[in-house]
Amino acid sequence: MSESELIPAGQGLECLPARPTYEQIRRLQAVMATMPQVECQLEHHFAHGVYGRLMHAKAGTVIVGKVHRFSTLNILLAGVIRVTGPDGAVRDMRAPCVFVSPPGCKKVGAVIEDVQWMNVFATKLTDVAAIETQFTLPETPLIESAP
Repeated sequence: MSESELIPAGQGLECLPARPTYEQIRRLQAVMATMPQVECQLEHHFAHGVYGRLMHAKAGTVIVGKVHRFSTLNILLAGVIRVTGPDGAVRDMRAPCVFVSPPGCKKVGAVIEDVQWMNVFATKLTDVAAIETQFTLPETPLIESAP
């Protein structure tokens, strides 16, 4: 599975409540996994002890992120996105916007205007796969119980 799962707008956040639970986001993610996927352009930036992951996402894209182990610095550099914020509530965010998401947070967002979103992590690692392992939690596939 790629770093994010994406589907066209009109099939995403409209089905979620104003403050979706982790399980509701996981169910949305499972449905999205059955749909055609698109890749967002990623840029990786490194400075002394710091890694920045910049994602470019087009309007109409719905994104479900990974669960982060630690609090994470989020910087919306451009665009508008309807996203779960640090408190879990769904809201529209317009660039420029900076916030910290808490550990264990799993965000979902619908891109309204093309966005550039950066996460910043303190690490001396330079291997992107190793950084992802260090900063995200593995999730087991969602298995629906039989009726």
